Amino acid sequence: MNSFESSRQKFVDGITVIGTGRLGRSLVTNLHNKGYDVHSLFNRSPESCETLAGETDTEIHGTFPETKDELGDLVFITVPDDQIPVVARQMADRFPDLKGSAWVHTSGATTTDALQPLADSGGAVAAFHPVQTFNDQNREKAFHQCFITLQGDEVLCKKLKQIVRVLGARPLVVDSRQKTAIHLAAVLVCNYYATLFSGSRKVLRENNVEVRSRDLFGPLVRQTVEALLERPPQEVLTGPIVRGDVGSVEEHLKLLKDIPEWDHLYRKLGQATLNLARDVPDRDASADSQLELKLRT
Repeated sequence: MNSFESSRQKFVDGITVIGTGRLGRSLVTNLHNKGYDVHSLFNRSPESCETLAGETDTEIHGTFPETKDELGDLVFITVPDDQIPVVARQMADRFPDLKGSAWVHTSGATTTDALQPLADSGGAVAAFHPVQTFNDQNREKAFHQCFITLQGDEVLCKKLKQIVRVLGARPLVVDSRQKTAIHLAAVLVCNYYATLFSGSRKVLRENNVEVRSRDLFGPLVRQTVEALLERPPQEVLTGPIVRGDVGSVEEHLKLLKDIPEWDHLYRKLGQATLNLARDVPDRDASADSQLELKLRT
């Protein structure tokens, strides 16, 4: 028996997904493509739900489940983080006896505490967080080789590990603190990267540079990311701080005088970069004290 057959037998009444945003749509599409029975779909926007139901041959769909028959054995709650406890409470109030059912949310920062009303009603609960971004362009391949953290009921997490593998992803069982730490680290490496790119655009516009930042920095960004995926950060680090180039830092700060929010961030990131630079073997650190002085806020 392969992983798919084994995991499908554990959820014979199929899978329900509540919330058909970007992650929800990708999850449903991939579960369907892998042969799982998507029993039902629910979303505040009926139009989004109807479209996805048509694509996945899901007959039961609507804004919210009315009867237990509309629910599969496994229910994914893929709604915004602040709505997870709201949905959990609504479901527990509507269906007081949830013995034998499994409830999973997909938030990164939120632990299974948000599902406590469902656990109190007899359901098994867990968190299933893909360390990935989702959009309609990558919907069918977003799960390939990404990690999915699992936290919560031990028996349920073992069942979810099989689903993760069938999706082509990699399971990682964590505790609540580790789960939040992974989400925080992902925000630093992914979300804030987009913010930094936005900052580069602002610097170019403020100084009348007509070339788009994506065109100007595309090769540089790709090469840097590829290198970071192969080597430690201190080995990839380049630029004025690791070289001890005080003059370049001074010129940068002059340009940032009229952009105070980016001046502040440049200094903070510069300080962190200087700390990282100290891990570079055989680096000339003679200018570090001057750099520290220039980067103080």
